[in-house]
Amino acid sequence: MTTGQSNEGISAIGTIRDSQDKSELVGATVFFKNVKDSTRSRYSVSQFDGSFEVKQLEQAFYKMSIHSLGYKDYTQIVRVGVSGVNMGIISLERDSKMLGEIEVKGDVVPIEQKGDTILYNADAFKVNPDASTKDLVMKMPGIVVDDDGVSANGETVQQVLLDGKRFFGQDPLLSLNTIPAEVVKRVEVFDQMSEQSQLTGFNDGNTTKTLNVVTRDEKKNGIFGKLYAGYGTNELYTVGGNINSFKNDSRLTIIGMSNNVNQQNFSSEDLAGVSGGGGRGGFRGRPGQGSSGFFTGVQSGISTTNSIGTNFTDNWGKKVTFEGSYFFNQTKNNNNQQSDRETFLSTQSQYYNEEVEAATDNANHRINSRITYSINDRNKLIIRPSFSYQDNRSLTQTLGVTSNLEGEELNRTNNDYQSDNTAYNLENEVVYQHKFDKIGRSISVQTSTKLNDVSRANYYQDLEMDSVIEYQTSENVVDWQSNVTYTEPVGSTGQLSTSYQVRHQNRASNKRTYVDLNTGNNIFVRALSNEFESGYTTHSPSINFANRSFNRMFDIGLAYQYATLSNDQQFPIEGQYSKSFHSVLPTIMGRIDLPGGGDMFLRYSGSTDEPSVSQLQNVIDNSNPLFLTVGNPQLNQSYSNSLMVRIAKANTEKNRSISNFTRIETASNYITNATYVMSTDSVLALNIVAQRGSQLSVPVNLNGYWSVSNNTTHSASISVIESNLNTSLGLSYRRLPGRTNGIESYSNTYGANGKFAVVSHINENIDFNVYYSASGNLVKSTIQSGTNTSYLLQSIGGELNYIFWKGIVFRSDISYQQYNGINDSSDLSYTLWNMSIAKKFLKNNAGELELLVFDLLKQNQSVSQTVGAAYVEETRTQVLQQYFMVKFTYQLRKFG
Repeated sequence: MTTGQSNEGISAIGTIRDSQDKSELVGATVFFKNVKDSTRSRYSVSQFDGSFEVKQLEQAFYKMSIHSLGYKDYTQIVRVGVSGVNMGIISLERDSKMLGEIEVKGDVVPIEQKGDTILYNADAFKVNPDASTKDLVMKMPGIVVDDDGVSANGETVQQVLLDGKRFFGQDPLLSLNTIPAEVVKRVEVFDQMSEQSQLTGFNDGNTTKTLNVVTRDEKKNGIFGKLYAGYGTNELYTVGGNINSFKNDSRLTIIGMSNNVNQQNFSSEDLAGVSGGGGRGGFRGRPGQGSSGFFTGVQSGISTTNSIGTNFTDNWGKKVTFEGSYFFNQTKNNNNQQSDRETFLSTQSQYYNEEVEAATDNANHRINSRITYSINDRNKLIIRPSFSYQDNRSLTQTLGVTSNLEGEELNRTNNDYQSDNTAYNLENEVVYQHKFDKIGRSISVQTSTKLNDVSRANYYQDLEMDSVIEYQTSENVVDWQSNVTYTEPVGSTGQLSTSYQVRHQNRASNKRTYVDLNTGNNIFVRALSNEFESGYTTHSPSINFANRSFNRMFDIGLAYQYATLSNDQQFPIEGQYSKSFHSVLPTIMGRIDLPGGGDMFLRYSGSTDEPSVSQLQNVIDNSNPLFLTVGNPQLNQSYSNSLMVRIAKANTEKNRSISNFTRIETASNYITNATYVMSTDSVLALNIVAQRGSQLSVPVNLNGYWSVSNNTTHSASISVIESNLNTSLGLSYRRLPGRTNGIESYSNTYGANGKFAVVSHINENIDFNVYYSASGNLVKSTIQSGTNTSYLLQSIGGELNYIFWKGIVFRSDISYQQYNGINDSSDLSYTLWNMSIAKKFLKNNAGELELLVFDLLKQNQSVSQTVGAAYVEETRTQVLQQYFMVKFTYQLRKFG
């Protein structure tokens, strides 16, 4: 970067660093105040590499002020000439009031708060030499990693950046498992604004919870990675690895894995909508597993996984930056499970017991890319295309029985279900921005398109009725939107923004059903077939005002949305439905720095949510004959109010940090289900019967939805044992409206979870943590007086990685889990113990030969609970049992 005069005026550039460890400071505010006319002042914020650029300056004297939390303010009188000014490297001194006058040798500040960004210093969290970044961040207070993904302070992390650039799209698990911990300098957690908001400076509320992994300077160039292979009892195996080639801005990563021990270090993408899952807000457990590095991503059932992928980023010249990735994964899963569901009726409960054997073959392809073209100082273009494809095939055998409180059998099903599903998703986003001569004045245009296509061929064989039903379904979605935003400066710290957004979504669904009554001939079933098309269009003008200064930010906005929802049923009976909606969507955001470090952030917003095509299409789906569904073309869009408050504070003097995250959400016209329980057998079509006790669910709009959650995390140093004490506490309440047999009711769910963990940071040769965690909920349904159900899951355990005499490594993780469920018969407890012994050898201990055992005590189990508006369900799932394995691992390290 050079100084000079451009079409944007004169610039001042520089780099801000810590005066002690020379680390780059991100989020520091650089303010240039014109000595003669303060209204002509300018400011900027330092980037990931500590660099800043203050634009649109004039030939004049300025008072430069730099402010960064935890550091002393820096001021200097600067003369800006015709060619601008290069301030070079500016070192900020740490504030003694916050950091302490006495420096303790070897003491590293683990957490810092800078603006709305939380910074974790990797040197404060000691891990073993072979650890991944996933192992590293699991030690950081407030960050949780499990099979469902990654969360930070109660919020789901949606993407991981590597030195500010995207790494394997939006798959945090894959990213963290690929990056070795030893290259990490720090981890930054923040809310990344949308592409257009980053250009305009206005936060439109469309933020992405992001982890940015900053690499060490000495590790930015080199070839490094890991290769491994193992073989065990019962013909179990694992093989895989990753290779990274970094050379300045050019970075290439190649990964791959194959195993039949249920290891899956990535997130799956369900385009076809075929994966099962828990009810909204319900607890979903998982098989017991260790959290150490050699047992990751354990799944329900028995899975064989194959995957391969690559990620590439580079700067092409001075104007173009490219970020791209490709990833393929295939999973073959065999799973047996048992489910018990209690449905609450007005007078008594109804019980459903189910046994399922399922075999699934799923394959995904994902391509993500981002191209940034800085045309010149005044114009920038960003293009983000992506493509995903899924092929899913499954065979499921189900035996289900419904009974009443007295044990009388109401109905049963015995069926085989075969499905063949394919889907693709093609998306592209284009953002263009033009900056005018006046600083803060800009215009930007954002356009995005999305094409989604799903094809399903499903075959249902009813072994009770001796018939075969064939379902042929095709769904197509075309979605596009465009937004134009204009910004205008107001004074020295204010900015006004006006925008207009238009969006149109066209959704079509064609369902054809055929039945074979054991004659060999398929008969078209008109009553279970439907052709439907829905269009949803919105127009949204908005205006926002923002004011930003050193230690605070305030943003208030108001949008008006006009929406039309048109439904066109073309078969079996033609019919058109059209509705329009008028909504006012306010937005309020504010952030203020707290005394002594930390900040408080608040965001309130109103939003709408349109019904999906499956919720609108008026056709009965009897693929599960005891739980039928049908759409409702009369649905309205829902309206939600959301309030989020986040408080984070770090005491660097005492190595303590605390954060609190609270979210409150209400909704009117909330889309939920009305359930009707059949009192007698009912004929749907031909030989297709809805049995007595079976349920028909119809989506409806109801008011009264509430959701409140609070999550608090705290970390403190225990210097005596060179460890950290990490604690977390979560509380939640959800009121879910529903309707059963015409009676409206609420399912009130009260939840709580907590964890206490002692995590070591002694050195890389000894790594341990000891923890206790508990989670549970209490469900009260208003439809049946005195109906309470609850669960409590408790876990206590520890992990150890110890390297001692001549490279011998002992690893162990053990956990005792106790589950108390719906009734006494569902209670269970078990101990899962994984252990290994290994020997490091070769130059720099690059090689390791390991003997490991999974589930030493043969007690591994799995249980989960799901909560709905008028039911609670408990599921036990098949899991992988004990095995022994010999494994060889080679660490590739060549830096410089």
